[in-house]
Amino acid sequence: MAIYFGELTCETACQALCAAGLPCSPDEIDVVRREERWAVALSGELLAWFPATEMGSRRLATERRILSLLADRCSFRVPRTLFVSKSGVEVRQMVPGRCDPWGLFERCKRDAMLARRIGRSLGAILAEQHTAISEAEVTGWLPRRVAWPEQSGWIRERLPDVVDDQDLVAIMGRTIERYEAVAVDAGDRVLVHGDVGLHNLALDPETDRVNGIFDYDGAAWADGHHDFRYLLFDVSREDMLDAALAVYEPATGRKLDRGRIRLYNVACAISYLALRSGTRPEQKSCGRTLAEDLRWVRTALSKICLRVRGADTSGPFH
Repeated sequence: MAIYFGELTCETACQALCAAGLPCSPDEIDVVRREERWAVALSGELLAWFPATEMGSRRLATERRILSLLADRCSFRVPRTLFVSKSGVEVRQMVPGRCDPWGLFERCKRDAMLARRIGRSLGAILAEQHTAISEAEVTGWLPRRVAWPEQSGWIRERLPDVVDDQDLVAIMGRTIERYEAVAVDAGDRVLVHGDVGLHNLALDPETDRVNGIFDYDGAAWADGHHDFRYLLFDVSREDMLDAALAVYEPATGRKLDRGRIRLYNVACAISYLALRSGTRPEQKSCGRTLAEDLRWVRTALSKICLRVRGADTSGPFH
């Protein structure tokens, strides 16, 4: 019977892990809340997950099924479930490697060769992921909509609390309507990760080779274009996206719509801006200040040919 850990201290986590055969000391671990779950990093590149609620338990179970399918069908590395205790605590073997998204982001902007190399790796990973699993295998338990961006009503309610430029608010509102109006053919629907970006990659610290990808909590049976939306950077070149598509399209026989990828990128940027409601401008939300979120939105809008005041090409995307 699953136990839900509404609150989790280092001491409580260690007691549960020791009972599951993983002895540890409270001063050796950190407990981090991840929405409906708790994450506890352990030695040996292990990560323990504790469900905080029934929904958290369901999310862990869904991701566990996805990881099992990918491990069976694909050659790239994903986290591997080692065991699930009777209390619902799950321990996974992480993908080995370094994860330094902001440092890697800056390096990729300066180094086109590095960006293309990572892009080619991602193109190959996504080609496998998008073709190895059929709809019938996930029907009934995998969501059919990506969790991000949020829906238009949620975004419209919050944007005026964050941005006092009414022209920009209106443009963003129309852009979200345009995003939600996209018609997705059945042939475009695949198993999407939903959050492919530098923040979910493990790289070899010596060679920068992509060892694998993690965090399939937001996976869905949805439009495959979503998995390319964070490969766009805030520079005029699109090195990583170019390289990814150069591998992906021949491997899958699918031609993707760059305009749709750019639209999905800006919709995510707007949703992150709306998420700032109640957050101070200088305070970072998902790694960015208000000024940085606004730069992302304005630059992304310019990429879909919408001119806005203050658009520039400096500042991080995601």
